[in-house]
Amino acid sequence: MGDEEKLEGWEESLKEYISQYIAETNDRIPEIERKLFAIEKKEGDETELVKELFRDWHTVKGAAGFLGLNKTVELSHKTENLIAKIRDEKIPFTEDIINVLFDALEKLKVLTDNIALTGEEGDIDIEPEVIKIQKIIEKIQGEIITDFEEKKEKPSEQIQKEVELGKEEEKKLTSEEPQTQKAPQTKTKHEETKEGIMREELLQRKKEEKEDSRKEEEKIEEEKKKRKFAYETIRISTKKIDEVMALSEELILERNFLLNLFPKIEEKYPKDEDVSRASEVVANIDKIISMLRFSIMKMRMIPLKTIFSKFPGTVRNIARQFGKKVELITEGEDTEVDRNIVDEIEEPIIHLIRNSIDHGIEKPEERIALGKPPEGKIVLRAYYEGENVVIEVEDDGKGIDPEIIRRKAVEKGFITEEQANSMTEKDIINLIFIPGFSSKDVATEVSGRGVGMDVVKSKIVQLKGTLDIETEVGTGTKITMKLPLTIGIMNTLKVSCNGTHFFIPLSSVIEISRISKSDLRFASGQPVINWRDAMLPAVYLGKVLGIGSNNSDMYHIIIVGVAEKKIGILVDSVISSEEVSVKTISGIKKATGIAGATISADGEPILVVDVYSILKFLEEGGIDSRRLI
Repeated sequence: MGDEEKLEGWEESLKEYISQYIAETNDRIPEIERKLFAIEKKEGDETELVKELFRDWHTVKGAAGFLGLNKTVELSHKTENLIAKIRDEKIPFTEDIINVLFDALEKLKVLTDNIALTGEEGDIDIEPEVIKIQKIIEKIQGEIITDFEEKKEKPSEQIQKEVELGKEEEKKLTSEEPQTQKAPQTKTKHEETKEGIMREELLQRKKEEKEDSRKEEEKIEEEKKKRKFAYETIRISTKKIDEVMALSEELILERNFLLNLFPKIEEKYPKDEDVSRASEVVANIDKIISMLRFSIMKMRMIPLKTIFSKFPGTVRNIARQFGKKVELITEGEDTEVDRNIVDEIEEPIIHLIRNSIDHGIEKPEERIALGKPPEGKIVLRAYYEGENVVIEVEDDGKGIDPEIIRRKAVEKGFITEEQANSMTEKDIINLIFIPGFSSKDVATEVSGRGVGMDVVKSKIVQLKGTLDIETEVGTGTKITMKLPLTIGIMNTLKVSCNGTHFFIPLSSVIEISRISKSDLRFASGQPVINWRDAMLPAVYLGKVLGIGSNNSDMYHIIIVGVAEKKIGILVDSVISSEEVSVKTISGIKKATGIAGATISADGEPILVVDVYSILKFLEEGGIDSRRLI
């Protein structure tokens, strides 16, 4: 093997080691955070938690040292030194110590994220955290030395009493001792007391040693179980899973052909036993492929805990910046979602949490004056709803005042006074999703620059999800994101317009009903329908996509939504639902409102509708809605 091949092999091994380090460190970070929160809230055995924290940081240091990650090594080394001081000297946890340990953990997150992105630590500055840790270590050391000197120079009152008591007993014994004969030696009261204390201390020490030994044995057993579990799991590249997923998508298309073909064969050969047997095989293949698809999908899915566990520290840090007290409550963190969606949804959730703390949660003194507890609450909740996952961010803060939003939107020129007066309260609140909009007069490091909510909206649109806001002034706000469980294989609604078939993603469909042409109304020349006390724009799908209309008097209306926007799409008929694999078609998506294409079960190539692009064209005036009915 040549030197170049050896170097290439080493580089591949190094990439594998780095990947393993990132995975293990990302698993360890939430555990460190959990233990710090337990210490801060005085929950659990503090002595054990400190020991575990020391081991955690020591492990990180060792792994980072092997890979030459010097900044991580230095940060970990300083942090474990501080924890060792706390452990060995029985130092109580102060607010400063807790804060500096959380700061060190946040910097470890930043370093690990940068290593994951670039393969190296980069120019990230760890000096502020290292200096803070060193100052606290020096302060602890100074206090220990001072305490020792005081004890050395000034014996305690108890020691003085014992010395005096000993002297008195000695004098007493000396004066009572006969001159001609030595009396048998007897223990003084002081000596008996001393021995009793020593016996008690010895028993206590043995008891503690026994307890430590028991805990150590329990830890060894726990490590054995972890190692056993580790052998039952393997780390696999998501790229490999994606390849298997792509093959399963092709398999689903072939299955759909079979399912469509066999009823025709059975009809042609109704009494043929081989055909009947083959039909049973096809039915079994259908079940097996469905199970296979579900299993592969499960391989791609990970619990939301992987990102939910990162947010308690984020909430704590942001709350500190604003002088607020905020508790984060997570629910449904075991809810599993496609890995790609989990990666994309982290940023929107962070933005929503920041906005809740900055704009929503009041300061402690304000909350007390309002009759609320001084500590605000943010609930991060996840649950399944059909084939979607719902993620909610809810706070008990001041809520969103539509009047403030309306005034700011007019002041900044986003809408006119006339438009503002004709908008519903819901529409006014949805203005917060406009890029550049902010209700704050002064920008802060966290928010107020008009970025945040538009980032949330763009991500939800990208993931083909919906977004909704519920708010009450003085009570709080709840923002709900509804997302598909997986991306790749899509459940769709097959519809017909003027003799042409289309697929509409079921994840965008809210409601289906029948409507007559006479039920349509016009507002400012645009066709609208009354849906749940809201006026929604209505368009005929065939005309949007340029295939015309059959001028029917009756339609099926499909209420669809993406992010916070909703619209009524009119079609001639709704045929069926179908599971399809969508392939993108370059060059036509933006122009025609088409997301891609697929092959239906009967072999017909069918276009898949991009609901958001239709909504966007309507908003921007790219479609003359008056001509779409």
